[in-house]
Amino acid sequence: MSIRRARQRRSVCHRLGTVLPIALFLACPQAEVASAATPPTFSERSVAVSPPSCRAGLFPMVPFLDSLRVELAGSNLACCTLTESSSGATATAWLLVSVEVVPCSSDGQDVQVSVHGQSDGREVERTISLDDVVATARPRVLALVVAELIRSLGQVAQDEASVPGADFVQDSPPAPSPFVRPVSLSVHVEGETRVVPTLDTTMWGGRARFTVPWHKLHLDVDVGFDYASAQDDLGEVLWQSASIGLGVGPRFSSRMAIFDLGLRAELGWAWIHGEASFSGVRTRAGSDFVSNLGLRISVEVPAGMKVRPGIALEAGPVLHGMKGEVSSRPVVGMTGYYMLVALGLAVSP
Repeated sequence: MSIRRARQRRSVCHRLGTVLPIALFLACPQAEVASAATPPTFSERSVAVSPPSCRAGLFPMVPFLDSLRVELAGSNLACCTLTESSSGATATAWLLVSVEVVPCSSDGQDVQVSVHGQSDGREVERTISLDDVVATARPRVLALVVAELIRSLGQVAQDEASVPGADFVQDSPPAPSPFVRPVSLSVHVEGETRVVPTLDTTMWGGRARFTVPWHKLHLDVDVGFDYASAQDDLGEVLWQSASIGLGVGPRFSSRMAIFDLGLRAELGWAWIHGEASFSGVRTRAGSDFVSNLGLRISVEVPAGMKVRPGIALEAGPVLHGMKGEVSSRPVVGMTGYYMLVALGLAVSP
């Protein structure tokens, strides 16, 4: 009985020794597959940053990373791991941020930023100009741009539902940039005073001007009118004119103000007529075209507002003028040169 029972126990152990490895072999790969199929949680996502390969100029990486950590503080992203190159990004990094200075020079003002999704290969990029941004604000501005790109990449993944666990929702719009560039179009309504010293004439008028920036230049088109009068013992001489102007020149803008400098050509039509103080005085009327060319400078503040007050100064020669006379004495008109001061408002749609 003891020998038979011992053989039975050895037989059971032999069967268990055969069955258990097979069961473990079948169970373990399934557990690995189930574990591999489980998507990483959102809190496990991290961001790696690749610094510029250009060594011609110093790039403020430390202030930039500090600002980026602040911008991504509420996004459940682990920010930020610094890697020497894009190939050095860790396998656990969900996003790879690459920063490059364009062109590669000590005075390069453009920065090309790209955000690459390691899991699905999605990528967004943008090139921004820091030419008009003060040096202390550049890390903050660049961090805002990178945070906006990361939000847009997460939103695309959620809409198409192609990335496992892509539950990143943009709860609030991106924070506004501390520097606001001038808008593409502005309309100016101005009141102006024009002085013609050669005829001791002061003209009052109004003007509507349309300005379109183009790269670092500005193009202006305006229409306006002017009125002047001169009093004499024999009566009054009145001046009226309507004109159109065209201006072009460089534009200098900052966070606080917009400076426009350039040449302005003006072509118009003027009417002159007299009103006699006595019945025996004979009056006449006439009209002719007038033209002038002036140097103009204008300032608008503040640069980021849709409605900006401004002032403009202009002076130059009169190319073709006209004058009104009393007893062969010129008393009103436009000849020689002129000086102009304009005050108004610039409105951006």
